Amino acid sequence: MMQQTLIKEISKLSQNEKLLLVEAIWDSIAEAEGEVEIPDHHKEIIANRLETLDQDKEQSTSWDELRTKYL
Repeated sequence: MMQQTLIKEISKLSQNEKLLLVEAIWDSIAEAEGEVEIPDHHKEIIANRLETLDQDKEQSTSWDELRTKYL
């Protein structure tokens, strides 16, 4: 019942007020760092990307090199 009341009240807000609410909610989540568990499959994706990043560095071109060459 409380959830329905909350949703009804939120629907009365202007778009700007809703955005401010979302920002406040997001900030409160960010302050609670470490309370949200990162799923294992996300950790695996990050590990794979970091591994390929290290491999790709050997074959890549830095931004400074590209800028010098093309700009």
